[in-house]
Amino acid sequence: MRMSAILDRLEERRDYQPGEWVARCPAHDDGKPSLWLNLKTNGMVGLACRAGCAFEDIVAGMGLLPRQLFNVDAEGLITVAEARPEPVSPFLTAGLRVWLDSLPAGDDAAPAVGYAQKRFGLTEAEQERLGLRWWPGPQPCPKWVPTSFIRYPRLVVPMHDFAGVARGAQGRDLSGRCPGRWISLANPEGFEWQRFGVFPGPDPAAPWVIAEGLSDPLAVVADGYNAVGVRGAALLNNDPATLDSLASGLAGRDVRVCGDNDRSGREFTRTILAALHQRDVPAGELTLPVGFKDYAVWREKR
Repeated sequence: MRMSAILDRLEERRDYQPGEWVARCPAHDDGKPSLWLNLKTNGMVGLACRAGCAFEDIVAGMGLLPRQLFNVDAEGLITVAEARPEPVSPFLTAGLRVWLDSLPAGDDAAPAVGYAQKRFGLTEAEQERLGLRWWPGPQPCPKWVPTSFIRYPRLVVPMHDFAGVARGAQGRDLSGRCPGRWISLANPEGFEWQRFGVFPGPDPAAPWVIAEGLSDPLAVVADGYNAVGVRGAALLNNDPATLDSLASGLAGRDVRVCGDNDRSGREFTRTILAALHQRDVPAGELTLPVGFKDYAVWREKR
């Protein structure tokens, strides 16, 4: 079977990064794309629903049989390695730092600064502290910045580890024309950018809130708290190293988990809480009021 034929069965499909896609999950009432797919070099399609839907239910919802996800024709599409890649090397983190430092910030990044102020409530000083940057549009850049990222102007958000080292980044489209609002960097061959970002607030002793994506963590920081943004709980289910890193960084802190106010968000909260509790990190749940889908919307409307 061809990969294009598989992707055509999904709604609201978009590129996530080279060789990976997200789409609405056909196994549940999916309010926003929560199904993650990739195509491995051995021809096998990988599936994971952020809401925790069973593999068999997802495949049935696509009108396929499990055997049809093997020996898939890539048709020239980029594939990903079967083995788990290594965390980005010091060489790559240094290259990322150089690239981020080359991007406009502050007075030279008015569109990005204005967006972050209006959407998340972040002051210019807070944006500078978090290292937010502006991508004005097509220009020369490292090869791990994907084409889908390059085409449109973006707010660029570094994803730091607990030591303050940038180990990834995402860009938020500001044009309204990009099919994917948030785009990640492409994983260099054999390596993978970090799956979470740490966003310290003004008070290190304040509570820490773990949320989905990057919009909610930025809004959390604007409220004076500390935040961690996770790219998706489903991606962490088979990633004990990342879960160990999260637990180690949050040990001894006042931690709350705040998933979106939908099925996938509730599953996100359950997954992260269970992983932290298994690693002896006490954590509670921050529940959003009824009618608000995520923290950023709640903050904007209240």
